[in-house]
Amino acid sequence: MRTTESISYRILLDNVRMLNAQLARASEQVSSGKKYSHLHEAPSHGAEMLELQDQLADLDQYQSNADSTGFFIKVTESTLGSIYNIVSAVFTQGSSAASGSNSETSRAAFASEIRSLRDQLFSLANTEVNGRYIFAGSLVTQPAYVMEGDAITYQGNTEMNTIDIGASLQVQQNLPGSPALDPMFASVNSLLSAVESGDQTAMQAALGQFSGALSTINQARARVGVDLGKIEDAEFARGQQQTYIETRQSAVGDADLSEAIVKLNQAQAALEAALTTGSLIGQKNLFDYIG
Repeated sequence: MRTTESISYRILLDNVRMLNAQLARASEQVSSGKKYSHLHEAPSHGAEMLELQDQLADLDQYQSNADSTGFFIKVTESTLGSIYNIVSAVFTQGSSAASGSNSETSRAAFASEIRSLRDQLFSLANTEVNGRYIFAGSLVTQPAYVMEGDAITYQGNTEMNTIDIGASLQVQQNLPGSPALDPMFASVNSLLSAVESGDQTAMQAALGQFSGALSTINQARARVGVDLGKIEDAEFARGQQQTYIETRQSAVGDADLSEAIVKLNQAQAALEAALTTGSLIGQKNLFDYIG
């Protein structure tokens, strides 16, 4: 082969390789809808794309934290509502028992009902969800309260665990039972003892404690409600931030489909033309050199 033909083939071969690369890239853009297959192909945007991916990962973690914590907080809120209603029922029973017209048999019936309600309160105070006792503080693997006879004792602690649900935004994962529920048990047991003994003065004194006990429960409910509000607000904020990040990702990384199709067609046409030209050079086929 003459030297000029050899040079022509080498030039043509380089062009074919270049056109194949262009064709492959255009085809990838059309099929994936993305400008780049790898971040190193976009040095000017690679760092930003990595940062956007990290931000989305953070949002996913915040969402997971909010979902799991929100579930426990909702159970806590519901349980406190049930406790409030039962304590109110105990007060009603005690008020009826404190009437001077009740016989000993009637007072015994009231005492039995109050004891039954007290036992329900004890069960609610030891509510367990997915292996966690919700009123035990950070000691979530053991019941919050134990009962020996009529004595009810808190065996949790007052530590409160927090969890991130957003950038610089936290909520408490648990509600220690002692501050919220100890006054309730003290009031109920005082009333129960007074009703069983028939002591009218002690009954009235015990009933006087219920206002403070109910107020303490309501304060706990309000605190839990604040955290639920934070979770709802954080969810809205996360949605907005995720939309912004995904929009920016699209602007940086998405291919212009119309432009990509045009480039694909152009690359195909140029490659076909190059191959046709190659077949006209000398007597050997271009593929003898490509192989």
